[in-house]
Amino acid sequence: MNAKVKSLCGYIFPAMGGLFVTYLYNVVDGIFVGQGVGSAALGAVNIAVPFITFVVAIAAMFPMGGATVVAIRMGREDKKGANQAFMTAITLTLAMSVLLMIVGMVFSQQIVDISGASKLSDGMRKMAADYLLYYSAFSIPMLMSTCLSVFVRNDGSPTLSFIGMCVGAIANIFLDWLFIFPFGMGIIGAAVASGLGQVFSVLVLLSHFWNKKGRLKLNLIKLEVTLVKKICKRGVPEAISQLTTPVTALCYNIMLASLIGVSTFSVLSFIYSLANAILSGVAQGLQPLWGNSYGKKDTGEINWLFRCGIIINLVLSALIYSALFFFDKPVICIFNSDTELVQTASKALPLFSLSFIPMALNLIYTSFLYSTKRTKQSNVIAVSRGIIIKAMAICSIPMLFGREMIWGAPFIAETITLIIAITITKHTKL
Repeated sequence: MNAKVKSLCGYIFPAMGGLFVTYLYNVVDGIFVGQGVGSAALGAVNIAVPFITFVVAIAAMFPMGGATVVAIRMGREDKKGANQAFMTAITLTLAMSVLLMIVGMVFSQQIVDISGASKLSDGMRKMAADYLLYYSAFSIPMLMSTCLSVFVRNDGSPTLSFIGMCVGAIANIFLDWLFIFPFGMGIIGAAVASGLGQVFSVLVLLSHFWNKKGRLKLNLIKLEVTLVKKICKRGVPEAISQLTTPVTALCYNIMLASLIGVSTFSVLSFIYSLANAILSGVAQGLQPLWGNSYGKKDTGEINWLFRCGIIINLVLSALIYSALFFFDKPVICIFNSDTELVQTASKALPLFSLSFIPMALNLIYTSFLYSTKRTKQSNVIAVSRGIIIKAMAICSIPMLFGREMIWGAPFIAETITLIIAITITKHTKL
C-alpha cells in the first residue's frame, strides 16, 4: 500500500471509530428506551438533549484547546509547560462538569420546559426532567471521559483511548438492557446506565496516568489566566462545530411541540448522530495530516489530502443516504415499532438525510481551513452552518413552504453553507 494512503487510513479510521463509539451512548439509550418504555419516552430523551449537548459542546474547547497547546509545547521540549496546559484543561473541564451537575439537577424541570417540554403532556415533561436529573448526576465522568480520551490519545496511547471508549459503550449497552428490562427502571435506568458506562471509561483512561505510560502527569497546579485564555481561544472552533447538535435539537423541539413530532425527530437525530460521527471522523482524521503538510509548506500534498477528503466523504454520505432511503422502515423500527411513528418518520427520513451530502463536504471545508491556519474563515462556516443558517431554516421553512418541509430545512441550510464555504476557500489563499 502507498505510504501516503496508509498514513491517511491510519488517521481516519481511528478517528471515525472513536467518534462513532462516543455518539453511540445516546443512540443506545434511544433504542432501549424506545423499545422498552415507548415512543413518549423516546421523545422525552430528545427533549433533554439540547441542554446536555450544549454544555458538552462548550466544554469541548478545553481538551481540544489544551491538546493544541500541549502539542506545541512538547515540540519545543517544554515538558513542564505542556503538563501545565494539560492540568489546566483538566481543571477547567472538572469545573464545568461540577457546574453542569448542579444546574442540571436543581433546574431539570425548568430546563426541559425551555427546551420544548412545556407544550407537551405532564407525563412526558416529567420523564424528560427525570432523564436530565439523573444524567446530570454523572456530569463529572461524562465530561472527563471525553477530556481524558483526547490527552491519552495525544500522549502516545491511541489504542488505550479507543479501548476506554469501547469499554464504556459496552457497559452502557449491558446496563441499559439490565435496568430497563429486568429491573424495569424505565427512562431513569437509561440515564444511570449512560453515567455508569462513562465511569468505566474514565477508570480505563486513568490507567494511562497511574501506570506512567506517557509524558503527561496528574499533579496539582496554580491556574494562570493567560494560559486559560489561550486554551479557550484554541478550542473555540471545536466548540462552535459541536453547537450544531443542540441548536438543531432545540429548534425542532420548539417547532414541533407534539408527541409524534418530537418522537419522530428523536429517531432522526439518533440517525444523524451516527452519520455525523462517521463523516466528522474523516475530517478530524485529516487535521494532523494537513497540519504536518502545512508545516512543510507542501502545497501539493495539502491539495491531494483535500481532494481525498472530499471524495471519501462524498462517497460515504451517498452510501449512508442510499441505505437510509431503501431501508428507512427497518432502521426506524430499531428504535420503536409504533405504527404512527414508523409511518411519520419513514416519510421524513429521506428528505432529512439528504442533508448528509452537503454536510459531509462542509465538514471537510471547515477542517481544511482550520488546519491550515485560516481559523477565522473556518469559524464563519461553523457558525453559519451550526447556528445562524440552520436555526433560520428550521424556523422559517415550514411557514414558507408548509409544515412537511421542516424536514428539508437542514438540507437547505447545509447547501447554503456549502456555497459560502466554496466561495471563502476560493478567495482565501494558503
